[in-house]
Amino acid sequence: MDLKKYFLFKNLTDEELKKIREFTIVKKLKKNEIVFYEKEEPSYLHLLIEGSARVYKIDNKGNELIIHKFHPVSLIAELPNFENIPYPANCAMESDGVILKIEFEKFKKFMQKGDVCMQILSSLLSKMKYLDGIIQDNLIFDTETKIAKFIYDNPEAFEDLKQHSIAALLHIKPETLSRKLKKFKELGIIKNEGSKLKILDLEKIKDYYSW
Repeated sequence: MDLKKYFLFKNLTDEELKKIREFTIVKKLKKNEIVFYEKEEPSYLHLLIEGSARVYKIDNKGNELIIHKFHPVSLIAELPNFENIPYPANCAMESDGVILKIEFEKFKKFMQKGDVCMQILSSLLSKMKYLDGIIQDNLIFDTETKIAKFIYDNPEAFEDLKQHSIAALLHIKPETLSRKLKKFKELGIIKNEGSKLKILDLEKIKDYYSW
C-alpha cells in the first residue's frame, strides 16, 4: 500500500514509511462492523481510507445516537490516544470500507516531525470546531434558528443523520424537531426523500434566518 498518498504520511521518507508499515494493519471491514467500543482502551490510531464510519452512543432506550460521520481520508477518535483515556463512544462502519490501524506507541516517534504533528493537530481542531459550534448554538439561538443554522453549516450531516440523532445533537425533543422541520418543508428549503431529508435550497435559509 502506498502510504505516501495519505495526508498523515505524505512528507515522510521511504525509510520512515517502511518502518510504519511494520506496525500498521490494513483492516477491511463490512457495513455495521464495529471499529471500537465505548470505554475500550485505545491502542491504535484509526485512519479511514475507504468507505464511511459513524461514531455513536446508545441512549437509555436503546436508540443509537450518531455523534459524527467520517469519510475518507480522516482520523477517527484520535484524542483518546493522546489523552490515554477510554473511547467516549462506539464506532462502526457505515459502509464497507478500509481502515489503517496504526500502533500508537510505536508511531509516537514519528510525531516529532513537525508536519505530522500539524496534520494531527488540524484533524483535532476541525472536530473541536464542529462540536464547539453546536454547543454555542445551543446556548445562543432559539430552536428554529438553531435548526436552520445546523442545516446551513452542516448540510451533509443533516442529510445523513437520523432525526433523533439531530435532535440529540441540538438538545431538543424529537417531536419539536419534527414540528419545526414541517415549517422548513413549507418554505421549500427541505423535503422528504424516502426515509431521509433532502435540502432543496440551502441559500434560502438566509432569507428567513440570521445569526
